[in-house]
Amino acid sequence: MFACLHAPGRPVTRAAPVDDDTPAIESLQDRLLAAAREFSPRVEAAGLGTVLCDLSGVAKLFGDAPTIAAELRREAADRGIPIRVTVAGTRTAALLVAAARPGVTVIDPGDEAAALEPLPVRTLDALLYLEADRLEIGPKPPGRFYRASPMEEIARHRATSLRRSTRARAHTAVRDVIERHERLMATLERWGIRTLGALASLPAAELSARLGQEGPAWQRIARGDDIGPLVPTDVEERFEGTLALEWPIEGLEPLSFVLGRLLEPIAAHLERRDRAAAALVLELRLVSRDTFTRRLQLPSPIRDPRVLRTLALLDLDTHPPPAGIDAVTVRIEPTPGRVLQHSMLERARPAPEQVSTLMARLTALMGEQRCGSPCVPDTHRPGAFVMQPFVPDDRAPAKMPAAASAVPHPDDPPPDRSGLPYAVRRFRQPVPIAVALADDRPIRVTPTRSGIAAGRVSTCAGPWHSSGDWWQTSTAHREGADTMSAGGWTRDEWDVALDDGTVCRIFQDRTTHGWYMEGTID
Repeated sequence: MFACLHAPGRPVTRAAPVDDDTPAIESLQDRLLAAAREFSPRVEAAGLGTVLCDLSGVAKLFGDAPTIAAELRREAADRGIPIRVTVAGTRTAALLVAAARPGVTVIDPGDEAAALEPLPVRTLDALLYLEADRLEIGPKPPGRFYRASPMEEIARHRATSLRRSTRARAHTAVRDVIERHERLMATLERWGIRTLGALASLPAAELSARLGQEGPAWQRIARGDDIGPLVPTDVEERFEGTLALEWPIEGLEPLSFVLGRLLEPIAAHLERRDRAAAALVLELRLVSRDTFTRRLQLPSPIRDPRVLRTLALLDLDTHPPPAGIDAVTVRIEPTPGRVLQHSMLERARPAPEQVSTLMARLTALMGEQRCGSPCVPDTHRPGAFVMQPFVPDDRAPAKMPAAASAVPHPDDPPPDRSGLPYAVRRFRQPVPIAVALADDRPIRVTPTRSGIAAGRVSTCAGPWHSSGDWWQTSTAHREGADTMSAGGWTRDEWDVALDDGTVCRIFQDRTTHGWYMEGTID
């Protein structure tokens, strides 16, 4: 079941460029699409002032077909648009009847051909935009209210010229479609075809021989058959807001009120569309006529305006604008909302808003490169890691704390640990040590600080030579970086057992010839 919303008195298509009426026409079309989306997510713009929507499955929500038609008309009237509404089993029948009959019309499924039979053949003009719509370009995005830089002005002129040339080619193609349609209508009038019923009753073979493939296609349309499926119109929603200030502001406290005023309606819009913010973009126009832009990649989808405001203020506290602010633009990059399935058998997790606020405060305190999630890079360098933005995983189940193991009895035999693998308790920073050698093999380990194993080497294994990133060594030396943390590395590793039973791993840096203890082996 399909419904057609038609606002009479509007042009079916644009055969020439439209400049003055374009904003009004786009506003009308947007309001019609918004009214239809209140009843169905599958909505197609079938012409200027005409909208088709798929009503399959919505009867349980809104009632039978006459009730839905009346509600559609009332919704459009609330938006200031007097319309005609037709509900039918096919899109073609709904569109043709809405273009010919005023008021509300409901056609039972299967009665489309009988309802279209008395309509004049000129009713087919209502389908002209279905073909011309593929040649038209969509509405242009809203322009900015200020000039950011001379380069932006040049880019705007180039975009305007390209848009005008594209529109000119599109309107030329639309005129060709209109001329072809008018030739078909003139042929039908010469044959004495005045109604859609007369066109539907013509022999299909003879009609195809005289008009080609277009003849049978128009005949199926006259019977109310759909030639193609409904193609929903995708409307690019913009979650943004701009506020021009009467007086420049310089502190974060007055800026907080401005951000709250902008983020409240944006968050409500996200809530209605079941979206959340994946990234927050702030564009601040300064009194120096420059634009200060900050982009915050959020660790999890958020649509709480207070949390978004807090994150923006923490970022601006770390990266303050260089001058006063006289205009603020907030833009949200949307993502589908989170779906959380809580369980009574899992440990409660902190809210993503709390985690995002905590990460923003830690980043402002420690720096951007010191907060996040550690990740192992694609290298064989021992102990190498990089920091990535922290992204909580809502899909991973929270582990319950393990139950305490029973206390072993003194008479129980010790557990067999022979099959367990060895593990290295690595020191986060290798500890410098002094190593005595005999025949190029370590014989004694002497630490440079307390708390580190020391003594005579009873057994040793090695050396194992490892190296890499040699192509970065020259750059690291030029910048004065430590060879232990930047540039290439080359070293010889030893596993040594001391006389007190401690087994540890030591290595010699072949660049600095220094000895270090990397960790102990269990």
